[in-house]
Amino acid sequence: MKTPSSFSTISKRLHYGAHLRPVRDWFVLLIIFVLFLLVSLAWNLWLFSQVTQGQQIGTASSTPDTQIPLDSVTTLFDSRAQERAHYQHDYRFVDPSL
Repeated sequence: MKTPSSFSTISKRLHYGAHLRPVRDWFVLLIIFVLFLLVSLAWNLWLFSQVTQGQQIGTASSTPDTQIPLDSVTTLFDSRAQERAHYQHDYRFVDPSL
């Protein structure tokens, strides 16, 4: 099976052979890191521009669906606030160590 000449050239360059070349390996790692950094930067800039323009990110949910859980959370916090007021003013605790 014959390999294309460009593939054999690349494989010869990447092949270690008799001598190790750690500088080349570090340069490859550095290039990969810089590429990932640039992709991340581009993604974050695009995302930032979408948010600053007021566009929604992700799927939109309708308002009535989200209102029901919010009402239950509000009632839960109200009941906790009432119970806290009972602990501060109505309930009396005696310290048994006295």
